[in-house]
Order: sequence, then C-alpha cells, then structure tokens
Amino acid sequence: MRMNKSYIIYGLAVVILTITFFHDDGQDKLKYTSINATDMFLEENVTYKSTKIDNFSNNSLKGQTTLVFFGYSSCPDFCPDTLAKSNQLFELLKKDNLDKKLQLLFISVDPKDNLEVIKKYVEYFNKDFIGLSMSADAMGRLAKRTGVYYKKVSSTGDIDFYDHTGALFIVDDNAKIIGLYTPPLLNKDIYDDMKRILN
Repeated sequence: MRMNKSYIIYGLAVVILTITFFHDDGQDKLKYTSINATDMFLEENVTYKSTKIDNFSNNSLKGQTTLVFFGYSSCPDFCPDTLAKSNQLFELLKKDNLDKKLQLLFISVDPKDNLEVIKKYVEYFNKDFIGLSMSADAMGRLAKRTGVYYKKVSSTGDIDFYDHTGALFIVDDNAKIIGLYTPPLLNKDIYDDMKRILN
C-alpha cells in the first residue's frame, strides 16, 4: 500500500512538472532578443531635428516605449516593407487602445535625406511615425553606440544605396535599449510582446 501511494505521488509530480514545462515554454516567453543597455539610446545633452519637434532628445523617448528602425528613403524594398508592417502593427494595437503608448522612430543613415524628405516618407506609412535627421558624424557616433551597421554600396545618379542593419530596436520608457527584433520581422511576435510590455 505504501508503494502504491509513492507511485501516485511520483505520478502527480511528473504531471505537474510536465504542465509547468509546457506552459513556460509557450506563450510566456518574449520573442525579442534581450539587451540590457546601461546608457540611454541617444547621446546625452544632444538634441536633433525630428519631423515632429525641433529638439528631439532622450527626453523625447522617456515616458513611452519606442520602436526604432534605421533605414533611408531611397531604399527599394526592405525599408518600405518594414514601415508598412509597422503600420499594420499599430493598427492592431489601436484596437486594443495601446497604440498611443508606443511610438516609432525612423532614423535615416543617408545624409542626403533632409527632414522634409524624411517627413514625407515616414508619414506616407503612418502620420504618427517620427523621422530623425542627423549629420554624418552624429550618425556615426550613434551607430557605434547601438552597434548599427550601415555602408554605402552603390549609386545611381543622385541616389545612393546602402547596406544596413535591418533590426527593429525596442527602447523603453527610460530611453534605454531593452531588446531588438532581427529579420524576418514577424508582426504576430511583435504584437504579442508589445501587448505585454504596454499593458
């Protein structure tokens, strides 16, 4: 009789552990690659011109979560595809009344992209998206801080083409990078994560 009780106890333990394992291995895991940045995303005590405000800084990132994407307006495929997907993501979050807790920041790696061009470009996808323009030197420093890669690879007339990091960075409400998504960028994963982060 004692042996039967032991088997029952061991059996229940196995069932509980199995349920716990599959539960933890499922939807509870965040899909982005975690990063624990110690420094704020932008250079401290530096402001940049954005498509929304003239003095964009780390303070502009505080208080809400930000998705940051590096690209350029002449990009033939990946950049417009990413911004179109981002707009779809915001439409999904809008149904949950979470879209206002999130902002998207597009930073051009092409020094030829002036603010007027960037504004027209990002607002084509979503009027609330923010574009940022900075000098080549400032872009170089930011790339070094964030580990972003970009390089001009060819030109056609006045248009330059770049290889660049295709990641989507997550900046928290303290203006620090907490993670990133690498291609392929899946809206389902990002949507699930953002619902958990923004709620």
